[in-house]
Amino acid sequence: MRDRPALDLFLISWLVLFLELACIRWFPSHVLFLTFFVNLVLLACFVGMSVGCLVARRQTSLIRYTPYWLLIGIVAGLLIDNFSNTLQAVFAVGNQAKPDVVYFGTETSVTMTSPLPFAVPMELVGAAFFAIIAGVMVGPGQEMGRAFNRVPDRTTAYTANLLGSLVGIGMFAGCSLLRLPPIVWFGLCGVVLAYLLLRKNPDAAPEVRDALPPSVTGETTEAPPHPAPAPRPGAAPVAALVCLAIAVGLTVVTSGFFPLKGRTITWSEYYRIDYESASEVNPYNRINTNLISQQLIEPRDHPPVAAVPYALPYLFQRDLRTPDGKRAWHPFRRVLIIGAGNGNDVARALEFLKDDPEVQIDAVEIDPVIQHLGELHHPDYPFTDKKRVKVDINDGRNFLRQAKDGTYDLVVFALIDSLVLQSGYSNLRLESYLFTLESFQDVKRVLKPTGVYAVYNFFRQPWIVARIREQLRTAFDGVDPVAITTPPSAEVLIDPPPEKAAFKPGMCTGFFAGGETVVGPLRRKFEERGSNAKGKVVRMKFWYPWHTGVTADTQARFGFDPPPDLPPPSPVQKQLLKYLYKTDENGVETDQPVLNANGDHATAPLTPEWLGLFPAQVEDSKGALYPATDNWPFLYTREPRVPGLTWRGVALTLFLSVGLWAFFGGRAALSAEAGVKPDYGMMFRAFFLGAGFMLVETKAVVQMALLFGGTWMVNTAVFAAILVMSLAGNLYAGKVSPKRLEPYYLGLFAALGLGLVVSPSAFLGMGATVQIIGACLLVFAPIAFAGVIFATSFKRTAQPDRVFGANVAGALVGGLAENTSVILGFQLLLCVAVGFYLLSAAFGNRELPGSAAEKGV
Repeated sequence: MRDRPALDLFLISWLVLFLELACIRWFPSHVLFLTFFVNLVLLACFVGMSVGCLVARRQTSLIRYTPYWLLIGIVAGLLIDNFSNTLQAVFAVGNQAKPDVVYFGTETSVTMTSPLPFAVPMELVGAAFFAIIAGVMVGPGQEMGRAFNRVPDRTTAYTANLLGSLVGIGMFAGCSLLRLPPIVWFGLCGVVLAYLLLRKNPDAAPEVRDALPPSVTGETTEAPPHPAPAPRPGAAPVAALVCLAIAVGLTVVTSGFFPLKGRTITWSEYYRIDYESASEVNPYNRINTNLISQQLIEPRDHPPVAAVPYALPYLFQRDLRTPDGKRAWHPFRRVLIIGAGNGNDVARALEFLKDDPEVQIDAVEIDPVIQHLGELHHPDYPFTDKKRVKVDINDGRNFLRQAKDGTYDLVVFALIDSLVLQSGYSNLRLESYLFTLESFQDVKRVLKPTGVYAVYNFFRQPWIVARIREQLRTAFDGVDPVAITTPPSAEVLIDPPPEKAAFKPGMCTGFFAGGETVVGPLRRKFEERGSNAKGKVVRMKFWYPWHTGVTADTQARFGFDPPPDLPPPSPVQKQLLKYLYKTDENGVETDQPVLNANGDHATAPLTPEWLGLFPAQVEDSKGALYPATDNWPFLYTREPRVPGLTWRGVALTLFLSVGLWAFFGGRAALSAEAGVKPDYGMMFRAFFLGAGFMLVETKAVVQMALLFGGTWMVNTAVFAAILVMSLAGNLYAGKVSPKRLEPYYLGLFAALGLGLVVSPSAFLGMGATVQIIGACLLVFAPIAFAGVIFATSFKRTAQPDRVFGANVAGALVGGLAENTSVILGFQLLLCVAVGFYLLSAAFGNRELPGSAAEKGV
């Protein structure tokens, strides 16, 4: 790779990969809810790259327009970011009132009155940014296609491409590790783009064109040589460079160098994190991730704003008694908190367990920035007690798997929110593997026989509550968990009739699970009946202090009547207000706000009270709800079918992809300006190889996340390993020059068949060396065989730009086909990949260019 064309290809490949990753990080963190559209930014990048490669032979240089597209995208993103509070109530992400898939953080448009008389479907917003991002990538894609054509040796060309991509991933991983802001990412991209704009066209000089291979000149036995695709004369790219400088400069706005609307911005490895300090208007420190409110830093003496009874497990342990007066639950000395966040749950644990010197709390949090913000700003300083609190920055499922059997007295899943995808390559959300049946079984394993499992969150829909309850019952050998909602609800119906109160998104549901010796006493306590002060027979309740802080000496208790004195107010009680909503004829609160004389949402003081808690009867689905498993980890998808929102996204993606292709010349662009008939056979092979590869890559990402954790480091290592395997396949193909591809296709199908029969989870529990080697062989073997097949096919083509463009277009189709995992599960996703690879085997030329003696498949 010492020659200039190969170095150019290396540099452009770096730019394409690095710019793609920058877009994947930047746009969803500025455009509300764009994160929830699976693969949208990634697929837009694929479309742009593919179109660019396919029109590489056009004389018009499209890289000149990249700065304009980038400027449009960044300005649009910053505008939506600036008006996010208003737009959050305007954007509609499907029908979140009764969805078939739930997206956390999207309930505002359902529970609040929109400031406009209509809602903007999020699909339209996604479509607009899809087109913009694809436009950004067309120019670099065209330059990459041209660079491929300038390298006569295909092995060298593909090696340069893979090495550039590998360095791009490594550099972006370094930016993530150092938490460098967007101005750095786009600044690096801007430097390379400026170089491409200012350099002399490598194909322009006659002596260069005379030395170009037939793949560029168009020379064939049927046609005379055709001039190289030199750009048409145009003005100096001054305007483009100015737009590029402005676009890169604008990213400084959210790079965190100065507060924005009173918020400081930090770019963690997962999110854009906005931190807002408490004020007179808002007495809580607030943490937003990708513009969605994720966490409030809630001191122990403040009332939790979100209806979360943090202290309930500890109060039950304190107050639940057996008939002989002994405590029914054993002391909580070993505590595991997964999703420790900023430390709210850790602070409560320390408050209630402060008198026990043997207490040890393991606090697991995947995002180090969120944990660090809690360490710095939480008024209770829960992470400073190093003797009793051990912080582990890790994937929660990975930590669970490594924990020893029978370790913990209490395991808490603490408001583990689904705000982002685990990667841009799949439907998998960051915490998907925490809410599977196998994860709950892991919890049971690490609990002591007398241990308690508490999981609480705003599950938004009753069918999610029902699914979790059934998974817990299965995991704990048929012992039904106790479910308590706040505010309390007598029953949770999967599909409540109109006359029943709906399950509100703001309702918190907590589950208490364990063996019968744990759950039985709690259930029986709530089954007690007795007379209250008015002589009326009522059920037993647990009276919990509400709208105020909860300390270890609270008067909360089991009883038929609340304690005689109201809970004491919190230090910030005067600052707390509640919004008023209209009630229906049954006195049930609706979603319609009460308006004051000024037309604003009316408020009233929030005063402390005793909240009588009791178990909710959760309706049994009787097998209608498919359990979330490691193979089908889709807790928030109601049925194993592709949701309507996804179908609309797929349709829009295909429509926009075809439209963009037509905009840049369509099929005519393949021959009109190049004078060379397209090699459709090899292009179709590359297309289906790309589709199959994308599915194999997706399965590798999600299953390695299951084995080794869904952290950004694991994802980066997997992507890098995939590139290394592809590079090895390319070097092997260049060295050996396989004459026939049948053996490699047989090896590919054998490896895929083994992947269908053996799940990577089979290696769980084995030694670390065996687990790593076995899992990597199982996951990466298909990639190795596919790499040899593509590299060999690529070596045989006379049209590398078009073949590579077709390969990327196939990856787009593979990315869309990944949605079938919601139907099939990730294990059977390989069946779809097998279909694509079978189609790829049916296409392709049979001879090496220039040598009829060397035949291929």
